[in-house]
Amino acid sequence: MKQQDTYMIELNAMLEKAIMRMKIENPGFIIYTASICTDRAAKVSAISFDNKDNSFQNVEKSNDYSRKYYEMYLSEGNFETADLFKPKESDRFCNPADFELADFVEFNHNFVPSQWYSILVRFGKLAFQKIASELNVDQGNFELGINSTKDWYDKKWNMKNFKTGNEI
Repeated sequence: MKQQDTYMIELNAMLEKAIMRMKIENPGFIIYTASICTDRAAKVSAISFDNKDNSFQNVEKSNDYSRKYYEMYLSEGNFETADLFKPKESDRFCNPADFELADFVEFNHNFVPSQWYSILVRFGKLAFQKIASELNVDQGNFELGINSTKDWYDKKWNMKNFKTGNEI
């Protein structure tokens, strides 16, 4: 239990440092997307922030790249492969490595518990509420995502569900 508590305390320290830095270094930055990721093998967690313009630009670049291959495979009649390159209909880019403020704050853990994901889920909800209440967020569209072993942006919370009391 102590290791789980320590991990949660370290995540909170990372969040507090990120909030403090954002207030000092980027007070006008409007957060569209935030991401909190833990790499258990590396024993590192990071928090990243993105704005709407950067997110839209990255979605557009990604779709431009995908569209070329999508159309090529469609013209060849290779529908299964074409489907892998189908452009996304999203306006949110979810790869924290390409966020405007990628790895804004990192924390090197001494130990990450095997149950890190369930702890990160509990922490994510708290982090969403804290960021939304203390920082400059896009009031209609702010979203926070956390990673899992399957995806860098897996579980998420957003303003629409927060305002209605429904969680994703």
